[in-house]
Amino acid sequence: MKIYGGWRSPFVPRPLMYMIAKGLDFELEGPPGGLKSDEYKAINPILKIPALDHDGIYIVESEVICEYLEDLYPEPPLRPKDPVERARGRTISRILDLYFLGELGPIVRNRDPATRDQAALDAGLDLLFLGLDRLEAFIGDKGFAVGNNLSIADCAIVPVFIRVFPILAECGVDNPLEGRPKLTAYWQAIQKHPAAERTISKMTEAT
Repeated sequence: MKIYGGWRSPFVPRPLMYMIAKGLDFELEGPPGGLKSDEYKAINPILKIPALDHDGIYIVESEVICEYLEDLYPEPPLRPKDPVERARGRTISRILDLYFLGELGPIVRNRDPATRDQAALDAGLDLLFLGLDRLEAFIGDKGFAVGNNLSIADCAIVPVFIRVFPILAECGVDNPLEGRPKLTAYWQAIQKHPAAERTISKMTEAT
């Protein structure tokens, strides 16, 4: 299997961490011809990363890739068996994508103090913190996003936190999890999981 993308992205490491946890072999390459090329457009018309090449079958979008692989390789399971926990895991991924990463634009645009629009930055931070509050409401209390084991939801959270937290530090937010005890405990615990450790190491090395 081949993944097109790189470790620097907050999205590509989601299926990569998933495959590490599953023990699946994969190759990691940049998009053929470049991200905006016609060659890559034939693989992924959305022209985003990641994309999975599974023996000539192309699957796009990080969460969809993980779900596709889980259908193919159900053992060891990275989706909770309980339907309620499974729904909570998917809710966490949606919150992360829509209400956390989705609010990052104004923060990235105003990370440089020399050109910063403080009002726009503050408004962006307020929305991003609201996203964290929503995650706080759903995150598990046993060291994993849901249930007692690593799941696809953990593979979503870890790369995003690793990539976004340094950006927040540039904006004066040294501890974005302050006042969120469940997320704080979760973050301390999940970083010790072998799949998370390897993902964090690869992302740090690539930065």
